[in-house]
Amino acid sequence: MKREQALRRTLESLGMLGEAINAMKSLSAHHLRAARAGLASARAYRDGIDALIASAGITQITPPAQATALLLIAADLGLCDGYNSRLVEIALEQRRLQGATQFYCVGKRPLTALHRANVHVARSYPTVTSVAGLTRLLLTLADDVFGDYLTGAFSSLHVISARFEGVGAFTTRSTRVLPVVSTHTVQQTAATPYASARHLAESAVREYLYSTLFELLLDALASEHGTRLVATQAAGEWLDSRVKNLQRQLSSARRESSTQEVLDVAGGARHRRRKG
Repeated sequence: MKREQALRRTLESLGMLGEAINAMKSLSAHHLRAARAGLASARAYRDGIDALIASAGITQITPPAQATALLLIAADLGLCDGYNSRLVEIALEQRRLQGATQFYCVGKRPLTALHRANVHVARSYPTVTSVAGLTRLLLTLADDVFGDYLTGAFSSLHVISARFEGVGAFTTRSTRVLPVVSTHTVQQTAATPYASARHLAESAVREYLYSTLFELLLDALASEHGTRLVATQAAGEWLDSRVKNLQRQLSSARRESSTQEVLDVAGGARHRRRKG
């Protein structure tokens, strides 16, 4: 009887856990579709701004301080199968190689590992779960890092993030965002008479920063939800297998209990006959 009760309690707990896993799976699938839908456009737009900077011959004046800053884009939610640990490992390696003195982090979950590695995080930001929330995060993040850059807190900014390669697949990468230097080699065009060179440069640099950060955040969001989708699928399959096994054990316990009750009844009847 006690065994049956224990098995029933375990099945109830697994049932509630299964509901939570299914809810997270559905949530990740929904947000993954939204993130994937905008990835191609975000990458194309950022690449177009990059080409514009090259064709306009814009070169950014860097601050005198020769210090490197790192921005880690990680995740807050769990069930992503080592997603954060891989990114933290790459971030710590890049920090060692580049001698970074300033560290920013998107995502509260990696802070424990960073503090354990004696990394001082200058600014940290909570992550968002949807594409709609990226704009608010982007505005705050870009304003902070660009403001620190202009005040000379660092001379270059590298972003450690995940690049979406498919559902459950991503690669870690380090992307230099500041100073703005185009990766295109195109022929320069004549200056426009409708805007000063300074105004054009300021607008292009600002747009490049926003578009690049948005692309990296969107890529990371798609990678996170894709990894979580695969992890929740595996967790659901394990949970189903565990539930079926426990149900077999419960059925076996019920049969044993029924058999024991029949034996007890038969034994009691035999005892009464002997006494009579």
